[in-house]
Amino acid sequence: MSHSGSSSPQSRWKQVEALLGTKLPELPDASDTSPLTDTSWVDDYVQQMLKKTMPVNGMLSRHKSKAEVFETHHYVIVKFKLPQPANPIVRARADRVSIEDSPLVKKQNIKLPCLVVPRLSKASYKNGILQIKMRKQKINQTAYDIYIRYL
Repeated sequence: MSHSGSSSPQSRWKQVEALLGTKLPELPDASDTSPLTDTSWVDDYVQQMLKKTMPVNGMLSRHKSKAEVFETHHYVIVKFKLPQPANPIVRARADRVSIEDSPLVKKQNIKLPCLVVPRLSKASYKNGILQIKMRKQKINQTAYDIYIRYL
């Protein structure tokens, strides 16, 4: 923003609006100091802008997840309700599981709370509940010496 022309607060406010491409809340009068002490209007404005820019539903799925995810010492278990009869396609990665119910073509991506070993995963389906049991990745706690190269 350049300081060409008028440098009044109102003109600078208009320049900021032009730069952002949006209308900002009205600039308070110089005699009114309440906006300087009560900044709740800033929070309200930011919340409104976030609501406009963020998707209503999750970024990974267009459908609300019906998954229940919990951990034991060695496993991550995902329980998911599916309508009967169901023939889902289940895919596991180290960080997430995707469940696709082929007749309805609904795909759910479930982010896991920790990394798992996908190839050791097992799934079972009973009474409309799909349960996926995945072994947690072991974290190597061994400390190794790192040699320093002096330059």
